[in-house]
Amino acid sequence: MKQLYTLTSLCLLFVCLMGSTLSSCTGRSGSALSTDSTLAAGAQDPNGPLGWDSIVVSTTYFDNQVARKGSSVEVELFFRYPTNDSALLKAVNSVFFGEAYANWSPKEATERYLREVRSEYLFGADSLGFSPKELEDMKSEMTISNHITYHDDHIITMQKDVYTYSAGAAHGLPGTGNYTFDRKSKDVISEGDLFIDGYGPELNKILQRALIKEFGRKSAQEMESKDGIYAADLTSNDNFRLDDKGMTYTYNPYEIAPFAIGIIEIFIPYEEVRQLLRPQSIIFNYIQP
Repeated sequence: MKQLYTLTSLCLLFVCLMGSTLSSCTGRSGSALSTDSTLAAGAQDPNGPLGWDSIVVSTTYFDNQVARKGSSVEVELFFRYPTNDSALLKAVNSVFFGEAYANWSPKEATERYLREVRSEYLFGADSLGFSPKELEDMKSEMTISNHITYHDDHIITMQKDVYTYSAGAAHGLPGTGNYTFDRKSKDVISEGDLFIDGYGPELNKILQRALIKEFGRKSAQEMESKDGIYAADLTSNDNFRLDDKGMTYTYNPYEIAPFAIGIIEIFIPYEEVRQLLRPQSIIFNYIQP
C-alpha cells in the first residue's frame, strides 16, 4: 500500500495543517459550502454509484479573531469526499488531511485540521516582543484542494493541490500530490502494487527519457546546462496518477529542478512499462493483449 505522499513545503507538513469553523449547507461567507454530485455511469462499485459532497472554507484567522488583530493566515480549502463508501472515505481523509484524520467525519476532520492551521501559522503567545504593526504584517496563506482527474470501474484518481506561504518567507510554494484508489480494495495504488521486484533502475531510465523529451532536449547533459535539471539523477517518487492512457508523475518545486521551473509532470504511456508490470497489475485493464 502506498505511503502518503508529503508535499515539499516551507518546512510545514501539508498533510496536517489548517483552522476554521464550518457548516455543511450552501452559502459561502468565510465558512463552508456543500454540493452534491454522483460519479457518472461507468463508475460503479459493488454497492452502486458513488455519491460525492464537498466542504469549502474561505476565511482569515487572526491572533485576536474578534478584533481581527495580530498575525493572520488566509485559508482556502476545498475538500471533495465520498458520501456512501466508508472505506473509501477513510482513504480520502488520509490522503487529504493525514493518516491521523482517517476515522473522523469530513466535518470533524476539517475542523480539527483547521485548528492545526491556526496553531501552525499564527504567532499567538509567541507574539511577545513584536509591535502591533509588526504582527499585522505577519500574513500567511494556505490553500488546499482536491479533485477527481479520472474514474472508471477499476480506479478513482484524485489530485491534491497545496499552496503555502509563511510570513517572512521569500516566496510561497505550490505542491501537488496524486492518489489513485483501487475501487475494490479502496487502497491507494503504489509503484510496488504495479511493478515487479527490482523495477526501480529501469523505471528511472524510462522517466529520464520522457523528461528529456518533454523539455525538447537531446540529452541529460543539455538539460543540465540549459535548464538546471539533473535528468540523470531523476528517480521515481511514487507521486503518480493513473488514467486509461498511462501514468503521470509529478515533481514539485526543488524536488528535481530550481523553483523557477515550477511543477514538472512526466507522462508515460502504459506500453512503455509493460515489461515491468506484475502479472495482476491493474494497468493490464488498459493494455491490449
